[in-house]
Amino acid sequence: MTLQPTGPDDEATRRAAGYLAQALNELQQAADTRSGEMASRAALQELAQRIERQLAEEKEQRLLLASQLTGLASSLDRLVTHLHGLSDLMADLLERLAEPTPINTPTPAPAEPTEPSFLPGGEGLSLLLSAVPGFQALMDIQKALMAIEKVSGVSVERFQEGDSRLLLHLSAPITAGKLASALRDATGLAFVVEESRPELSRLRLKIVPAA
Repeated sequence: MTLQPTGPDDEATRRAAGYLAQALNELQQAADTRSGEMASRAALQELAQRIERQLAEEKEQRLLLASQLTGLASSLDRLVTHLHGLSDLMADLLERLAEPTPINTPTPAPAEPTEPSFLPGGEGLSLLLSAVPGFQALMDIQKALMAIEKVSGVSVERFQEGDSRLLLHLSAPITAGKLASALRDATGLAFVVEESRPELSRLRLKIVPAA
């Protein structure tokens, strides 16, 4: 095969074709660049919107959190106040419990002195009476003495000018006060003890005007 010599027209055609191809390539690159710019712009715009939404959500969450923190702080203040009140109440209660409760111990009544008793046995009890208003009164006294449960026998030994002496035989111990009280109840006369000597078996009573 024999090659034909290249002429000036063919060279120009090749150059024109090269220029055209270069121009098309540059146009394609420019189109790709513009498409990339648009895609980048759209991506940037979407990113900006996403950031704005994220910031708005974070702001809303911060506001909600701030509101919750405010409510929590208020609740804590009320709780602290309540705890202070309980602490004061407990301190007052413990102080009262620590105080000894006064015990009102009743003061015992002074014991009455024990009156000595006349005892049964021996020769008997010599009872001396003064200011006897009369013989009938003496009989009433003797009768009253016989009615006393602790007296087993009575005899009149002497009666002169209102004074009398009687001899009593006892069956059980008896005090001068009980004897005088029994005579007063039985006769209506008032008797006072002038002398009481259980160790000597002697008792002196005086009849006085009734009050």
